[in-house]
Amino acid sequence: MSELISINQPAALTNSARTLDGAIAAWLQAKYGRSKSELTRRDYATAIAGFRAQLQAARLDLDAPAHLVALAAQAWASAGDVGAATHNKRLAIVSSFYDYAFRHGILASNPIGACERRPVQRYAQSQAIGARQILASIDQAAPAGLRDYALLAVTLQTGRRLAEIAALRLADMHQDADRVLLTFRRAKGGKVMRDTLPAATSRALMRYLHKTYGADLGDLAPGAPLWISYSRNNAGGALSSRAIQGICEQHAGTHFHALRHTFAQSMEKSGATISEIQQRLGHASAATTSIYLAALRSDENPHADALADLFGVE
Repeated sequence: MSELISINQPAALTNSARTLDGAIAAWLQAKYGRSKSELTRRDYATAIAGFRAQLQAARLDLDAPAHLVALAAQAWASAGDVGAATHNKRLAIVSSFYDYAFRHGILASNPIGACERRPVQRYAQSQAIGARQILASIDQAAPAGLRDYALLAVTLQTGRRLAEIAALRLADMHQDADRVLLTFRRAKGGKVMRDTLPAATSRALMRYLHKTYGADLGDLAPGAPLWISYSRNNAGGALSSRAIQGICEQHAGTHFHALRHTFAQSMEKSGATISEIQQRLGHASAATTSIYLAALRSDENPHADALADLFGVE
């Protein structure tokens, strides 16, 4: 029973709260069963608890009239002056609960469908074209330039998120002939994803690694970072996510996630279908981009070489 339900309230209301408690627990367990991610379950639990607390502060609960729930959800999702992506993600999580409760006959409808989603900034096609100029402008004479070039080239080529790129270690890299296979173990939803880089991007990565670590990479510890810092405070250590964000801002003048949008747009320009793009990004569907359940069926991207040519990776 919810801690916010008074023992003096009618039994029907108490039973309703108990039913909702059970529905939330079952929904969270179902989410964990699909993703196997404790982090995902914790995020979902935090979100639904926060939304329910707002409802209860207004003497409502998750089974209140649909129009009242929708109004409350709209206000809750916007709390804290958050960006469009966070606003929409909050609504998507709560909507997931209502979909679950509706399918199991616990609630009569999903009121979140009436909520307005915020438009997420779309990046013009010129930004994808500009990636070629961004890479060409990086001075590769120094080790830091080689690193930045390789880092941005790998990100543009794979569309991976900041946390996934930052977490790469030498153990996550396997070279086969003229191509490098990268394994991303920090993908959302607990997934392990793989990308085989085209030859040009593989060469850029290996140039940087050999310049940094020498010719015998096999002699290094598997946990050695793929991206190392050259700063005085952290020389030789792993680049932090914040430092990688700074590299993106320095060379591209934009936030890191824009590179992921550029990847998706460039995939489409190279002839990829919507389903192929969703697969490479790890999205379950275009409608629920905050839930990452789809697994890549192959580490080989058939459009990889086209992307490398488009970005001018040499």
